[in-house]
Amino acid sequence: MWLPKLWASAWAPFLALTGGLGALLGWVSGDFSAILAGVLGAALCVRHTIIVTRPHDLFAQAFGNDWQERIPPDLRTRLWSKRYRFIQPASPVVPGQRDVNLGKSGTTDESLLCDIWEPPVGTPRTGLALLYFHGGAWQAFDKDLFTQPLFRRLASQGHVIMDVAYSLTPGAGLNRMLGDVKQAIVWMKSHTAEYEINPDRIVLMGVSGGAHLALLAAYAPAHPAFQAVSPTADMSIRAVVSMFGMTDLSTFFQEYGQSTRKQPEYSSQITDDLLPRIHDKTWLEKFMTRSRAFPAYRHANMPGGALLLVYLLGGTLKEIPDVYRCASPIVHVGPHCPPTLQIFDENDFVIDASHGRRLHQALCKAGTISVYIEIPDTVHGFDQYLGVSRRVAPAAQSATYDIERFLALMV
Repeated sequence: MWLPKLWASAWAPFLALTGGLGALLGWVSGDFSAILAGVLGAALCVRHTIIVTRPHDLFAQAFGNDWQERIPPDLRTRLWSKRYRFIQPASPVVPGQRDVNLGKSGTTDESLLCDIWEPPVGTPRTGLALLYFHGGAWQAFDKDLFTQPLFRRLASQGHVIMDVAYSLTPGAGLNRMLGDVKQAIVWMKSHTAEYEINPDRIVLMGVSGGAHLALLAAYAPAHPAFQAVSPTADMSIRAVVSMFGMTDLSTFFQEYGQSTRKQPEYSSQITDDLLPRIHDKTWLEKFMTRSRAFPAYRHANMPGGALLLVYLLGGTLKEIPDVYRCASPIVHVGPHCPPTLQIFDENDFVIDASHGRRLHQALCKAGTISVYIEIPDTVHGFDQYLGVSRRVAPAAQSATYDIERFLALMV
């Protein structure tokens, strides 16, 4: 039911209108069942829109009651004035560079590419750069996937956006991915003059698996994978934004095994039917295996596969527990952690919201700034839709409203 829930949430205001129209037509025709169905449908959609766009005081709790005054006045005028509208105003077209080469990925001959979006001509620059890492459980999808509406919105406020196409598993393990993240940070810090960026205003943002990478880079700069790339380079960042990101890989291994019954406890249990296989017979198989949409065709659930975490980390939890622990952002929490914004969906079947709640509690205990927002009645991926704009979907509007204000506070 994930996809129907996702789309019903995105189209809730329009479905409410449709339900109201159905009830009206039922009243005209004297059809009581149509009236009842229309009123009930409209009421449910209105209720959903109200609860996912409800205001909160979480920024005041983290930054103080005067948090809005901390945002530069000229930047404040460029933010969305309301958390929700039936349709939010369109953002202007922003200039961009496609497939910017950041160098080789790890020790391979593969290039690490990104897209860079800049503020429109005449828009004052904030000096803030947002480095974005897409979702896809570390193994699927690519840069520029349903993200341009958000990027145009943020770039039009004066920020520079880097959308990174980091390497994916099973072709790459976690260490190579983390190396890509550091390479992107180092590259951006070496081009601050070109893009008019303040090197102290680098913010990381990720979704799902990309959020895990962003959190780990923000909290654990001494991780062995980061030391393999420019060991002496400055990796400090201003803040991190996580959209339903994994925070505890040891726990996630167990959670993932509950939904993927064939996940092995030991590598010796891996059978041939669990291994990734390349299929090049149909056009769909060729697309899935040769593009970054889904590089390796797998058996079991999709996206996913019984060996997802085994390939990512190099073994199972029982075999290499220390590696899983080191790969968990929550383990590295301390006073050194930068301000963190987490946005979770309440009904996430991929990454339980407890990941975000526990990280928030740990950050608060460590005395660092943490904002944890859990949007009710939403599911995994509620911020990105195929064919539905963030300007329309209520939950996505609410998330955008909070993200742009958090970034404004980092200027």
